[in-house]
Amino acid sequence: MNRKRVLADAKKKALELAEGYEAPERQEAFLPGPTAAAAFDMAVSGFVTMGRATAYDAVVSAEVARVLSGGDTDMTEPVTEKKLLQLEQEGFMTLIKNHKTLDRIEHMLTTGKPLRN
Repeated sequence: MNRKRVLADAKKKALELAEGYEAPERQEAFLPGPTAAAAFDMAVSGFVTMGRATAYDAVVSAEVARVLSGGDTDMTEPVTEKKLLQLEQEGFMTLIKNHKTLDRIEHMLTTGKPLRN
């Protein structure tokens, strides 16, 4: 491939792939809610107790558990993609305000290795 044509070739390929594209239907999921988040938190607490995870790993995993379990929902209520994205954004905003998250990001960008703080 000619290096001077990489962008043009990529654009051509993207336009070819876009022909006839239709967005997929919105999906809904039935997620267990707080009970699953609690089970996840208990498992991570065990890892912290055994020394396989840090206390801050538990904080991060609690936010992940909240998203994966659907937040404050019930197994009978469908959770939309939009709701899951909202939960993810809220979790990210909560974590990014913590200096330990910022330390992890900076360390990864500097060294290429995760920080276990």
